[in-house]
Amino acid sequence: MKQQLGRQDRLRRKADFEKVYSKGRRVSGRFFIGYLLFGERGPLRVGVVASRRVGDAIRRNRAKRRLREVFRKNKPRGSITADVVLIARATITEASFEDISRAYVRGVGRALEESSRQPEGT
Repeated sequence: MKQQLGRQDRLRRKADFEKVYSKGRRVSGRFFIGYLLFGERGPLRVGVVASRRVGDAIRRNRAKRRLREVFRKNKPRGSITADVVLIARATITEASFEDISRAYVRGVGRALEESSRQPEGT
């Protein structure tokens, strides 16, 4: 069985990305920048971006695949409603999957976990 993010788990429209950029919380990491926008209902969704600064098409696509996989493997256990945008940095091409995963958990993962522990209405 193939494990992958479904259509409902991904940000797809430019307007969704722009909303997360403008209203979301920024979390900087060594290999990527994360933007998180918490919502009221809906699934936890991710969008991944890699500019030409990351490298050629092969490197950009590899960086995006790695970030999507890190997101999929480190999804929080609770039901969190948020949109997450991950922007790859050029340093991601030299990093191991474990390093990227650790950076994700320390940054974006921690922010998602903190939001899930906050009581409703705050």
